[in-house]
Amino acid sequence: MSTNKKKRPDIFTPRVVAVGLVFLSLFIAEFFFKAWCGVQCLRTGYDVTSAKKQQQDLLHMQKYLTIELVHLKSPQLLAKIAKERFELTIPEPKQVIIIP
Repeated sequence: MSTNKKKRPDIFTPRVVAVGLVFLSLFIAEFFFKAWCGVQCLRTGYDVTSAKKQQQDLLHMQKYLTIELVHLKSPQLLAKIAKERFELTIPEPKQVIIIP
């Protein structure tokens, strides 16, 4: 009795296993890179939203400060502050000295 069975070739040779591991490694690296890109995209979106909010706050503050500046420059307020804080009054005509 002779056993003349055909031997099937081994599919998992070291070379096939190495190539498979390389492809698996590339797939895992690509997965992590894609996940990292997604996280960076979200973080950038949050940063843009935060910057827009800050810009709106600064524009609001600028508008408020412009109104405040116009109010502080008004002659009525300046006269009131001069009278109350510094006790200044409008000079009498005899107090005015004209320099030639």
